[in-house]
Amino acid sequence: MTRIVHISDLHFGKPAVYERLEALRALLSGMRPAAVAVSGDLTQRCANREFEQASSYLRELERTAPCIVVPGNHDIRWLGAVARNLGLAGLFRRKAHEFKYSRYRRHICEELNPFLEVPGAVIAGLNTAHGISRGSLTRRLRDLGVIGHVRRQDVERVRRRFEQAPPGAARIVMIHHNPIKGQLSGRHGLSNTGWALETLAALGTELILCGHDHQEAIHATERTSPGLVISTAGTISNRVRPGRSSSFNLVDIGEESLRIVTYTWNNTAKDFLPSTERLFPRPQRTGRYNLGSMQDDGRDLGHVEQTDPRR
Repeated sequence: MTRIVHISDLHFGKPAVYERLEALRALLSGMRPAAVAVSGDLTQRCANREFEQASSYLRELERTAPCIVVPGNHDIRWLGAVARNLGLAGLFRRKAHEFKYSRYRRHICEELNPFLEVPGAVIAGLNTAHGISRGSLTRRLRDLGVIGHVRRQDVERVRRRFEQAPPGAARIVMIHHNPIKGQLSGRHGLSNTGWALETLAALGTELILCGHDHQEAIHATERTSPGLVISTAGTISNRVRPGRSSSFNLVDIGEESLRIVTYTWNNTAKDFLPSTERLFPRPQRTGRYNLGSMQDDGRDLGHVEQTDPRR
């Protein structure tokens, strides 16, 4: 069995709750995961001090298991995103792009699309946090600069990585933005949800890890082949949605099944306790997958089974 702890939206800065962060760190050592996957929003204001705190915390977690991290929309400098879009092609746009991710790269990781292989699984990080950009344009002003998108060239990198993976390894993609509409927010995190899910499924992906929505959830798609399971981790911070608590997901991957357990913060116990569990059969691999057409048609993906972890 391969065990992965999936956490998201730590939001170091004012929203951070150090009691919960310490409880999580202590709990991880007993879980003995093969990897810790952190799906973005390490900071609240993309400030150097917040990144320093996040970096220190990740180093503590890595004493238990290797960490793989992707940036979230709170981890990029919005001025860089705006400058890149307004600038002319060439040096200025390149410098603006580097500025946008400069603090994340300095403190967390130079690679925006990281890759981690552990026995039984390969995890491909896919950056969806691009700020205000052409691919993330939306008519909803409240989502401007917040919504993300999956880029074609990044998917091609995932394809190459998955082709080199061992045949029996679970192929996992980690993004920041939620591709399924949040139950409470009513919002998708991605502007190209339908294309992204169908394209990633065509690569042989069986599990997507994401965050962003601050609501824990477990989804199973019905229209993609092979089927996709989506683990949406809640936030560890105090920026929880009404009626929700801080939470994270524990993923256990066996030869024939995939098990996801949501751990929710309990104020009485002052600890994270298991609150729900879902079990999914793993797809049988019959050969190589291919992308087919990678043209982004912008379609939404309907007919998705959504599970409320409180049930």
